[in-house]
Amino acid sequence: MSTEGFALSAQPGNPAPAPQVFPTQLQFRFNGVDLGGPDAYVLDFVGAFVVTRGTGANANTITVALA
Repeated sequence: MSTEGFALSAQPGNPAPAPQVFPTQLQFRFNGVDLGGPDAYVLDFVGAFVVTRGTGANANTITVALA
């Protein structure tokens, strides 16, 4: 599987978001521990899980909890 040339962009007809509000990478963590750089090609969830998004200071954090 090749991801050469992969990019995220705004839908056609919509203005491009400002660079400071559109992340250029994701940080992967497990139990708060950094799993390394943003070079993962696949994020694989197996089993039951609950996904929540933070609020306030944590609004930019999505948490996936395995049930």
